[in-house]
Amino acid sequence: MENQIKNLPKELKVLVKESVALLGDVLIEEEGKDFYKKVENLRQSMVEYRSCAKQKKLSLLGSGYKELEKFSAKDKAKLAHAYTLMLELINACEAGYRTYRLRETQKSEVKTRHENNITYVLTAHPTEARTPENIELFRRIQNLTLRILDRTGEKEYMFSIMKHNLKLLWLLPATRHEKPTVKDEANHLFSIILRPDILDTLIRTDRDIGRVRVRTWVGGDKDGHPGVDEVVMLECLQASRNYFYGFLRRMFSLLESDIELLLNKKLQENFSVLTGELKTIKIIKTADAKSVASLKQKINKLGAQYQRIVGEPSPRVRKINSVFEIFPALVVPIELREDSEIVAESLTCAKPTAIHRMLTQLAEITESGGVKNYAQGFILSMCHSYKDIENGIKLVKKVFGKVELPVIPLFETALALEKSDGIVEKLIANKSYIKTVQSKWNGNLEVMLGYSDSSKGMGVLPSRVGIAKTVRKLDLIISRNNLVPVFFHGSGGSIDRGGGNLLDQTAWWPKSALNHYKATIQGEMVERNFTSSEITMSGVDKILKNFTKSKYKHGHMKIDAVVEDFAGKVKDCYTEKISDDEFFKLIESATPYNFLSALKLGSRPAKRKKSTSLDLNAIRAIPWILCWTQIRILFPTWWGIGSSWEQVKKDAKYVEKLKRSFKSSALFSSYVRSLGFTLSKVELEIFEFYLDKSDLSDAVKTKYKEEFAREYKSAVNFVKTVTGEKSLLWYRPWLADSIKLRSSMIHPLNLLQIQAFKNDDLDLLRKTVAGISSGMMTTG
Repeated sequence: MENQIKNLPKELKVLVKESVALLGDVLIEEEGKDFYKKVENLRQSMVEYRSCAKQKKLSLLGSGYKELEKFSAKDKAKLAHAYTLMLELINACEAGYRTYRLRETQKSEVKTRHENNITYVLTAHPTEARTPENIELFRRIQNLTLRILDRTGEKEYMFSIMKHNLKLLWLLPATRHEKPTVKDEANHLFSIILRPDILDTLIRTDRDIGRVRVRTWVGGDKDGHPGVDEVVMLECLQASRNYFYGFLRRMFSLLESDIELLLNKKLQENFSVLTGELKTIKIIKTADAKSVASLKQKINKLGAQYQRIVGEPSPRVRKINSVFEIFPALVVPIELREDSEIVAESLTCAKPTAIHRMLTQLAEITESGGVKNYAQGFILSMCHSYKDIENGIKLVKKVFGKVELPVIPLFETALALEKSDGIVEKLIANKSYIKTVQSKWNGNLEVMLGYSDSSKGMGVLPSRVGIAKTVRKLDLIISRNNLVPVFFHGSGGSIDRGGGNLLDQTAWWPKSALNHYKATIQGEMVERNFTSSEITMSGVDKILKNFTKSKYKHGHMKIDAVVEDFAGKVKDCYTEKISDDEFFKLIESATPYNFLSALKLGSRPAKRKKSTSLDLNAIRAIPWILCWTQIRILFPTWWGIGSSWEQVKKDAKYVEKLKRSFKSSALFSSYVRSLGFTLSKVELEIFEFYLDKSDLSDAVKTKYKEEFAREYKSAVNFVKTVTGEKSLLWYRPWLADSIKLRSSMIHPLNLLQIQAFKNDDLDLLRKTVAGISSGMMTTG
């Protein structure tokens, strides 16, 4: 570990150093000392890069690039594999250390029950670029790091096992080479969230603290996805059923052992009948809800008989009932979604559309009721009018005969956010629908807020201000009509898509949004948020912490006039940039965008089908962010901040108001902290190197270099002036060290990625995308 890395805990430093050294041993044993020297020499040159001036940095990148050009395609692939494994090894060490520290602190915390509803909605677009085997092996390594840290395992032996796993990781591919199906994505998510330790955590949390639920987009999100229909939806529901069926079989086996000890013939006979009943729910089919209800009834009947004989309830039956409490249909419920235009077409199409057929399939599965145990709601994308919601209600009625599913508007563009209050007021005026909301769903009226498209369209700060204003006005409109507002936050893993630190994300939310917390967890963030029981619980604790702060606040959450004004200036600067057709040539020429469909990162198309050329409407939000993340520029979070700062920085009164807002406004201060983190991860020299190697004209390259350098410098000045701090990461110094530590392994991957562009080497490109994502801790 270099001397520059000063703020990371000593235990973590030692763990990373020893673990990476172990990987070095594996590289020497498998590929020889010469190959190891190539890996280490390039890494060391990038360590030097950290403390150099700009021209020296560009010189180091240039010499590294030339050196890599001498390598064969095979050796380049091996290098990318080595750096990717190093980065994931650091991630595993950090996750193990975090779990270790949380385990110590959570022991002393007194847990109390809460009245909140916490719902995580798992998404998988893009799904993990890494293979399931790679993910599983690193999960094992993370567990080993935990045993090393807490000294529950003999250190030398733990490291010997780690080395074995690293050997396997070296021999096995790190990335997928076939495009995953929607079912693959579902199985990936369920392999994490339904892992026994995480399932036990959900059960324990539900029992001791309160209601935490898990849902999924996968299999229900039809919007713009040609791979989703009623067949795929059923496959994904069945994928989660398979996990629950396996769980029940394990519990039944343990229950059988207990029953055999009692030598009670009648109890044994009833258990035999119950075992036969289990087979009826193995495959989801027509009237599945009725079969599940029947099985549950028989389990409870046997449990009552067991308790009468023993005098205590069976722990096996109690655990089974705990799972039924969280997953009543023995599936992970899906969220259905379709574009409002398609929903309108579905009402008049002679041939049923895919979303129509999906709803019909649900009606068949749940003919005895309980639709919400399989699908939580019907979300309408691009909702711009009350007519869109009315069409959704009509389609649900057409299929079910009545409103069996909540119809949820998704406000995801600047225009939709502005018009949302009028739309929701018209929805509330629909007395028939609202009567159903009150009688069936406890008065919970749900709306969804889209962060990705709004951030893509106007930048992160304007998006958050727009969403905050929308939440504020909808909170009051819904509440004063004696309904319960439920805000479904469609935020992603990256800051550019509404993600980031959970405390910062939720710091500005009103009481209602935290009382019924519902948000998406995207792609690789699922694996990170549920990597251990302690980390899962830490996420719950953060939500409750901000709820405790907010529950005493009444009325509107105030947005300072100066913040609104500044956000408006940022929006103008941002939209001017993305309105320039030439700007999208940069994306096509200097980012991985044109290769995304060939990289097979996820089942969803990278481009909207209707579009013939690349523009803001054509490019999807996730590929948009992925491209900016890969080239280390993270454009949407900070672009426009610098230009807007240049407009106002000489106005002392304006600047003073911004400083006061930073201290008093949770919305603004959380954004500024996220901005500081993002700017810390930006590497202008890497971005310029991508430009230099692109086919853009020299004049255009020079223009972008100067523009981005100027904008970045001013954005940094904005953060330092408003906060009064010298460092961008004053609030978490260890983050700066973590970024530095990773950078020396990410930079070589960027150089390899540029060569992959040049040589049309898709295998190398796939490896570099996975590696850079691992280093940046997000695909986008």
